[in-house]
Amino acid sequence: MKIRSMFLVSGFVFSMAGCGKVTEHAQPSPTMPEVTLVKSETRNILRTMGQPGFVEAYEQTSIFSKIPGYIETWNVDIGDKVKKNQLLATLFVPELLEEHGFKQATVALDKVLIDQAKRSVDSADGTLQAATAKVVKAKADVGKFEADVVRWQSEVKRLTDLVAQRVVDKQILDESTRQLRSAESARDASLASVIVADSERIACQANLAKAKVDVLAAEATVKVAEADEKRLAALVGYISIPSPYDGIVVLRNANTGDFVQAATGDQTARLNSPDQSSSRGAPIFAIARTDIVRIFVDVPEADANFVNIGTKAEVRVQAFNDMRIDAQVTRTSWALNVRSRTLRAEIDLINPDTKLLPGMYAYGYVKIERNNVMAIPTACITKRGDLTVAYTFKDGNSVELGLKLGASDGVWHEVLSVKNNDTWETLTGEELFLKGDLDELDNNAPVKVRKADNPEESKPRQAPAQEASKSK
Repeated sequence: MKIRSMFLVSGFVFSMAGCGKVTEHAQPSPTMPEVTLVKSETRNILRTMGQPGFVEAYEQTSIFSKIPGYIETWNVDIGDKVKKNQLLATLFVPELLEEHGFKQATVALDKVLIDQAKRSVDSADGTLQAATAKVVKAKADVGKFEADVVRWQSEVKRLTDLVAQRVVDKQILDESTRQLRSAESARDASLASVIVADSERIACQANLAKAKVDVLAAEATVKVAEADEKRLAALVGYISIPSPYDGIVVLRNANTGDFVQAATGDQTARLNSPDQSSSRGAPIFAIARTDIVRIFVDVPEADANFVNIGTKAEVRVQAFNDMRIDAQVTRTSWALNVRSRTLRAEIDLINPDTKLLPGMYAYGYVKIERNNVMAIPTACITKRGDLTVAYTFKDGNSVELGLKLGASDGVWHEVLSVKNNDTWETLTGEELFLKGDLDELDNNAPVKVRKADNPEESKPRQAPAQEASKSK
């Protein structure tokens, strides 16, 4: 903001063509220039700057269709007042409705498939439990047959000793040996059954895991289908075209059976609007919000630094016998237009009875107030080359001072600072400035002080302490 202020203040220096003549240093005059002495003063400067314009709606929206279709019904016409979300028109798009219905049925089917997948999980879990039981039984059989093997091994060993002692017949030993071989075969078969049952259990575990993954996949499929159904439901919602806010219909291009399609840009904007769309598709409706209206004022660069939110303003409406409406600046663009070098200031006016109609001719004024600032008469200011200057009186000579200027009311001009011996200083109020034919003046040139038309104008202003002592 500081950089902007310096830039704008410097603009005052280069825009003072109306404050005095632009001349080079004067040639020595054969006669001594006559001047009047005036002092800088603390003043309130009011500068009113106006621009012609138009009343504009606070908002104006072009209503287009989001989806292509035919206008089935339209419910409002130009001049109708509408409320927010009031139905303006309805489109006929049967293929979209059918697609939405198909997607709803797809969602229902996918939800059934979730139930089916969950039942598959239950079935796989039961099969796994059965396979686990088979493993347990097979392992139990292995223990049983292992006991038989141990028993017959012991019997064969005992009978072998008795046969060697010729106590038992050899046929008995052979029979026991056959029983041992049978028990070993049964044990080996049960061990194989354990392996088979365990393999079946592992397969059932895999089937159960797959069934659980199928449930997750079915649930994900439902989510995808539901998202697509919501998308289509949103498109179906565009069949009904509502009003975006409370307002008035200012444009209607809707007719029963018209084919409409999506378009972009605000086609009701002014043709010179910087954001005007190149697309020329006509909107179905245009809705204007008129409970608040706007008036635009383009402030010149020289005054832009003094215009902010809340700056006093005034609007005159020609249609109501130049009715004056007190207002204030609601917002500014902050940045200057690079082409016109102006600052856009907007004035909002409450319009409850909608008397102010968009398009009415209006004149907007911005009032720049600078209170208690040091100022000198505009007639004391001139230019020397690119420098804005004034002359002070010192020891019978004119002394040139560079100026940094602020606001002006045409008669008085605010002085932000003066350049004295290459140093910028503020005014003290005791400086005596020269008023007269400034083209004849030069730095450190003698001047003749003449009596002012107003005697008080040339009388040096006394300090407050001196005035107080005089009054005593």
